Amino acid sequence: MTHGLMEMKDVIKSRRLELGLTQQELADLCHADRTTIVKWESGDIINIKRDKLKLLSKALNISHLAIMGAEEYVTCELDEISIYDDVYGDKLGNQVAKIKNPYPQMKGQFIGIKMAHPTFINSECYAIFDKKAKINSGDIVAVSLNENKAIIRKLYLVDKDIVTLRPVLEDGDILTLVADQIKNINIIGKYCYAISPFLNQ
Repeated sequence: MTHGLMEMKDVIKSRRLELGLTQQELADLCHADRTTIVKWESGDIINIKRDKLKLLSKALNISHLAIMGAEEYVTCELDEISIYDDVYGDKLGNQVAKIKNPYPQMKGQFIGIKMAHPTFINSECYAIFDKKAKINSGDIVAVSLNENKAIIRKLYLVDKDIVTLRPVLEDGDILTLVADQIKNINIIGKYCYAISPFLNQ
């Protein structure tokens, strides 16, 4: 889809939404505050410093000229998945890898988390999650509670006021959340598959 020439604020917001990034996630990738992203997207800041423009261009995967509205950009399906060591609520940890999507026929907004897994070499794998998938009771998800480090759990919706999180592979407690506690759940995405880090080398 061709967008044509757009104002910088519209390019940034449109591209961020295409990539399925929150303002906080984009801020983390640009080493900036979320309020800075808000100002970029509202047009309150129109002169972006060169170092930030470089990071923004990399995060949005478009040229700096497209960001500034000097050339058009074309939407394309991303074939790479960013892998992070940890995710805390809406905040990304350190990016540890970028892998080619091994299943390009799968459509979604994917994110990977490095984790321990007993059946992989060196007991490590990249667990891939779809940030935009609909979550149903019984699905495996990456979930952050109270902005803490994300954990992998099977999520059960007992009723509208009760959610249970059960361990999948690793040891862990069964967590039952009720009423206001449910508001502190941040579901990062639905589990899709796991891949060995060595398969991408």
